[in-house]
This record gives sequence, C-alpha cells and structure tokens, in this order.
Amino acid sequence: MQANTETIRGEQIQSGQDHASSSAERSLHEIIIALGFTSFLVWAGHTLMSPGTLPIKQVRIEGDFRNLSTQVLQDLIRNEVKGGFFNIDVTAIRKALLREPWVSDVSVHRVWPDSLQVYVDEEVAVTRWNDDGLLNNRGRLFRPEKNTIPADLPGLRGPAQSQAQMLEKYYYLDQQLSLLDMSLAELVLDDRRSWRFVTTAGLTVVIGKDNFDERTERFFRTVPSSLAEKVNDAEQVDMRYPNGFAVRWKKRADDQQETGAL
Repeated sequence: MQANTETIRGEQIQSGQDHASSSAERSLHEIIIALGFTSFLVWAGHTLMSPGTLPIKQVRIEGDFRNLSTQVLQDLIRNEVKGGFFNIDVTAIRKALLREPWVSDVSVHRVWPDSLQVYVDEEVAVTRWNDDGLLNNRGRLFRPEKNTIPADLPGLRGPAQSQAQMLEKYYYLDQQLSLLDMSLAELVLDDRRSWRFVTTAGLTVVIGKDNFDERTERFFRTVPSSLAEKVNDAEQVDMRYPNGFAVRWKKRADDQQETGAL
C-alpha cells in the first residue's frame, strides 16, 4: 500500500514538472512572438514614415477663383511638400495657403497612393475698406495686393475696429437705395464720428453724428419724392436739420442752398 502511494506521488510530481516546463515554453514562445511583432511594427513605422516611401507626385487644386492664381497656390504648396504619403504635414500646407489674403478656407486630403487633393475657398469681397483693405460678408478685414482690389466695389471709410458697425449700416443703406434705383458708392464715418454717404450718381448725403436711423429714414421718406427728377442735379443733401434738409446744387456757381421742410 505504501509503495502504491509513493508511486502515485512520483507520478504527480513528474506531471507537475512537465506542466511547468510546458508553461515556460509557451511563455517563451509568446515573448518571442511579441518581440518579433514589436520589431516588425517599429520597422514598418520607420519605413512608412520615411520621406522616400510613396513620395507625393501630384497635387490637385480645386476651387472657383476670380482673384487667386492656381500657379501661386501651387508654389505655396510646393514649399511645404516635404515628405511621403504617410508623413506629409497637411496642417502646414493648410496654414501656408491661409496666409494668402484671398484664401478664405482650405481643406487638404491625401489620395492613395501619391496625391494630394486641395480644396480652396476664395474670399468674396463685399466692400473696399479705406485705401488698402477689403471686407467679406462677415465683416472680416483682409488686405491683398493693391492691384487685386476691385475698383468697382463700394467703399467704406472709418476708424479701426468699426468694420462690423459700418458693414451693418452699409447693408441697410444699400437695400433702401436699391428701392429707389440708386446705389451706394461710399460710406464714411470720420474722426468726429460723423456719418455721410455718397451715391454712384455723385450725391453726398450728410447724416452727422447723431440720430443716424431717424435721419436716414427721413431722407428715404422725403428727399427723393420732394426733389423728384431734380435729385440728379443735387450735389449734397444735408439731413442735420431737425425738421427738414438743405440741398446744394451741382450747377450753382454761387453755392446757394435750398431748404426743404417736412
């Protein structure tokens, strides 16, 4: 009986040793596989991130351009294409293009295996700003090369940081003038905070510092109907009078004024 017990114990010990040896072999095998896989990942990452792997060979630029040059955009991108498909810095390309004043927004996409697709939105200028700038429809000021500033846009002249306020007034005046078959050439807010605007027909309307809304509303309500066909002969209408307006005529050498009452 004792011999049988010792035999069983010996078999159990041998079984435990075999199991431990098998587990150790499996662990070693797993470690070798893990090290091999990690080495492969390091090698693959290094290879894919190498500038020589899948170099960019083609850049396609899309957009509706009136003031931008595709060649200029290509040149800006070329200076930033410094890598292969996987490691090219698309953020740097986007930032480089956004430094061009006429560029409003940019998106850059990789196209397998060796191309970039670049979509460029051009700024849409609504008005000129002082002598060297433009405003878009959101009131954002940008300053392109002077020879690219459209001369036929209406102009806004005012102090710094007044762009949003002046653009709001411009939209109102432009809408009201269009109802009278007139259009705005220039809106001015001078250093004394006094307002005036000029139509494309050459009529200057002086609003003054106070009561912009009331005085412009009174102009649109009374002046065109009061002057009728003679409005084109007027050089200036002064709306700073509390109950009327004054007119200076283009052809009067003595610079006399006529006044109108409400």
